[in-house]
Amino acid sequence: MNYRAQSKRISVAALACAAALPLLGCHRSKEYEATVEVTRLSAARKDELGKATSTDVEVSYVDCPGTQTEVVRGGKEFSACVEKLKIGDKVKVKLDYHWDAEGHYTFDVLEIGGCARTPDPNDEASFKIIRECSDWSVNGAAVGFQCNYEDKSELTKACPWFKRR
Repeated sequence: MNYRAQSKRISVAALACAAALPLLGCHRSKEYEATVEVTRLSAARKDELGKATSTDVEVSYVDCPGTQTEVVRGGKEFSACVEKLKIGDKVKVKLDYHWDAEGHYTFDVLEIGGCARTPDPNDEASFKIIRECSDWSVNGAAVGFQCNYEDKSELTKACPWFKRR
């Protein structure tokens, strides 16, 4: 093989490696911390002594524009820990932002107010409602409200864990 052909192969290989480098970090996970307001606490299951073995906690992301609500369910240890929380408490949450097998980013709540929670991938009780709501007026009179359920650039700028792509 001559020098020119070998040099061309090396250049093509180097170019291919350089092009592939950005793809390696394309779907990195990241942890976030946010402030939420506790809006509902509800024991989903109790044992024979009346102690919660599964609890739903509904929170609202207070530092994010719009109305972002999430309900998470946790097990026995989580239930015992969140008993200290009250409706209206503003607490910190830890979030794991990661690439989902369904082809988009999502996040899981790992901790609420210092109470650790292990996300259950088969949990159908936990859910997120991401929306931007505003007054709905007709002829200048407020008649209700309307909500848009799409991601907004202001929301994802202030709270990047809501970004799906």
